[in-house]
Amino acid sequence: MQRIIYSSPNNIEWDAQSAFKLTNYYTDKEDCMIFTYLKQYVHNNNFKICTYCFEKDTQGKQDLELCFNLNPEKISDYIDIEFGIDGINHIYLVKDNGDKKELSCLGDDISYHSFKANDQQGYYWCGELTISKAFIKNFFDTFIKEKSIITLNLYKIFLQTPDYACLFPDNEHNSLSKCYAMQEFVILNY
Repeated sequence: MQRIIYSSPNNIEWDAQSAFKLTNYYTDKEDCMIFTYLKQYVHNNNFKICTYCFEKDTQGKQDLELCFNLNPEKISDYIDIEFGIDGINHIYLVKDNGDKKELSCLGDDISYHSFKANDQQGYYWCGELTISKAFIKNFFDTFIKEKSIITLNLYKIFLQTPDYACLFPDNEHNSLSKCYAMQEFVILNY
């Protein structure tokens, strides 16, 4: 079954989006099995990603990692963004041989905001990344449009331990395995 990301010239409400839940836990600890999910869409050729983590203690954590390639049919390099409630920690361009180069792309290229809340399901925090169409064109030599194919994977890292969870299976969690652990999504008009 094809995984779908919608594209729209208008904002799409987050509760109208499909949620992709992290289900691959590489841990034996119950407190590391935090409910985390991802929602995403394309708005005016900008890629918007929103993560939800249901945990109360969030201060000082940079414990999410998003790996994506927005033109996998032509380019094998990918972007790796490490972030958390307090903002973006690192942005890397990862080459197909596993070499990483840190980028400084905040502001107009990649913007981020986060917030904390609680409801009947418990405490959670959300982080919203916006990858600009200029960044996409510069690093992936494309614009995201209908029927574009992208690949990605999202990781929840548990600092101080080797434990982690991810959207798609990756039992090695290193730069080379991340390239192969990303799965395909297709862009369709909303």
